[in-house]
Amino acid sequence: MKRIESLHTFTMGAAFAHEDEGTAVAAPRNVKCVMSSAKEMFPGVVTLHNLSRSVDKVLSSREVDNESMLLATSFCGDEVNRDFEDEFRSKYGANFHLGGIAGFPFGGVTAFGAMMHHIAPNGSCIVIYGPHVGIDLDGVVGKVNRKGHEGSGACCNTAMASMAYVKAVRSGHTIHSPDPSDPLDAQQVFVDSALLAHAERLERAENPAVELPYALFDCQDELLGRIIAKCTEDIPTNTRIILLGGIIVNTPSGTPEYFLPRKFQILDSKGVLVEDILGELKEEGNKDPKALLMERKRLAAQKKVEAAKAERVKAEADRAKAGEIVIDMAATL
Repeated sequence: MKRIESLHTFTMGAAFAHEDEGTAVAAPRNVKCVMSSAKEMFPGVVTLHNLSRSVDKVLSSREVDNESMLLATSFCGDEVNRDFEDEFRSKYGANFHLGGIAGFPFGGVTAFGAMMHHIAPNGSCIVIYGPHVGIDLDGVVGKVNRKGHEGSGACCNTAMASMAYVKAVRSGHTIHSPDPSDPLDAQQVFVDSALLAHAERLERAENPAVELPYALFDCQDELLGRIIAKCTEDIPTNTRIILLGGIIVNTPSGTPEYFLPRKFQILDSKGVLVEDILGELKEEGNKDPKALLMERKRLAAQKKVEAAKAERVKAEADRAKAGEIVIDMAATL
């Protein structure tokens, strides 16, 4: 029989068993390695900046007012996710936080219901949620280089430890978990339990560290759906709920942060799907940045030419009017 250990001891051992390994200082080839790995392992990822721009572009065409938009997030508490929130806070203002470890919306129906009462009259709420995964300077998925460390470590710590838990339990290892009603480690107990349902999926995966955030997203998306279904009576009339769900891909300093969109939908005040706009977001998000820059320059130049033309037309009209006044004055003499 395998030895028994506490869940906390197991989690900490699994999460930090490979700290400060690999490359510590970035070189140009490492930056390319990170970017290549992100695009290869998570096809369809977009940079954080491009995601923000694309969300704004798609929603603006649907007359969504940023001024009356409430931002809600459900991300893991890991500090590497704060840049993501900052990007959207700069657009929508302070965020209502729903998330707990691994990104699960542990605020539940009470937090979600309260949040609905914070939305401005006839306003909207965008809920951005999902798990996160790191890619380190060597292109390894499931790890990331953190400030001040000599090498990389697990990312997401909770997720990687939970996957190790699933593997250990499936192999007959006995781990003592606290009562789920005890807040001491309730969130980790929940994550472990939720991921157990995806054990075979992870075992079959070519790269379990890549499959892991996909499995976690499905768990979180299902839970958020249950929360919204329970809170429909709390959603104000004429309010739109916008769901942006996906996987955050954390990278070392000096490389772009990425996001893999998995859901982008607009719901009405009854929680009913109005429009699925994921395809439009992906199309916009994957446009060539250089082409977009050239288009912006072209439009700016065109606007400048049109403004100059308008000035010339106005000046000619003013001169013509002045000439008419002179003629009229001469006629009266």
